[in-house]
Amino acid sequence: MKRVLLHLIPLAAMTLAACAPQAPATPTVDVVGTEAVRLAAEFMTQAALSATPTPEPPTPSPVPTETPTLEPTPAATSIPRVKGPAPCYKGPGPSYALTSNISDYKNVEIVGIGSVAGWYIIINPYFNTQCWIPAENLILDPGFNPAAYPTMTP
Repeated sequence: MKRVLLHLIPLAAMTLAACAPQAPATPTVDVVGTEAVRLAAEFMTQAALSATPTPEPPTPSPVPTETPTLEPTPAATSIPRVKGPAPCYKGPGPSYALTSNISDYKNVEIVGIGSVAGWYIIINPYFNTQCWIPAENLILDPGFNPAAYPTMTP
């Protein structure tokens, strides 16, 4: 029995030591990061406190002497719109890559007339790039002057 107790006592001591609560690990402090955050907060506070708006100097308003007559705007300045959905290609026709389908009644900007009859080059309203659109898919003002635009090739 003494022999068994001699073996059980050390085993019990090791088991109790393994189950005892461990001392918490000391957290490491990020000194550089803490200092960087402190300095950034200090600079932002100083910048916010030092900003003072400068008032604009008063500008004298001229006294109108006569009422100006407004000129009518020419009809050709209306913005072209798409009858859609309309395909817009990298060149004149489906043999070129399709860039997008433009929604019905979307306003577009014409930048050129196609070297192939019946095609216009516009700025794609979705991607802000040039693409070719068939004339039948554009709503143009009756006063539209195609001669005002350059002829472009694919």
